[in-house]
Amino acid sequence: MPARPVAKALPKRRGLFEGFKGNIAAISLGVKYLIDPKRFTLIYPNEYIKLDPGYRGFIVLEKKKCINCSSCARICPAAAMKMIKLPEPDPRHPGKTKIKLWPVINYQRCIFCGYCVDVCPTEALYHVPYHDIVYENLAEMDWDLETFTKPPDYPTASEGMPVKYIVDEERGLVKVKAQEGEQ
Repeated sequence: MPARPVAKALPKRRGLFEGFKGNIAAISLGVKYLIDPKRFTLIYPNEYIKLDPGYRGFIVLEKKKCINCSSCARICPAAAMKMIKLPEPDPRHPGKTKIKLWPVINYQRCIFCGYCVDVCPTEALYHVPYHDIVYENLAEMDWDLETFTKPPDYPTASEGMPVKYIVDEERGLVKVKAQEGEQ
């Protein structure tokens, strides 16, 4: 039996200036935070966020540890990891080559979940403690095997002042200087 259509009543109009009043409230809140001296905007690269130990940043491959099992590519929920075939010299048969599978990553797709690092049986994949890198075009984010085996250059990680954000009960998020020996 087909479903019966149900007629719904539209909400009643409250008046011409109700929407205008809401817009004025939103604009006034924006102006308040624009002139508020207690803003917590990060002045990048003069300041950078000091990250906690165990932060999941860019993923790097240690090629010597990799056993070419493809676990990283199989578990990746965003399909950012894939395996590529490369010919390599066969140590058992001099002069002959064999095809090996190696992982590569596409950072246009990576969500930094860390599943690939967790599932790696030989710990050939590891995180570096940053992920704020600027690329000039999207093709640079699709790493080949050579790029994937070395940590990316990140000069702003050593420049500027490290800061942390803490929660203040009165003001909300507050930016403070991070101490170097802080755990």
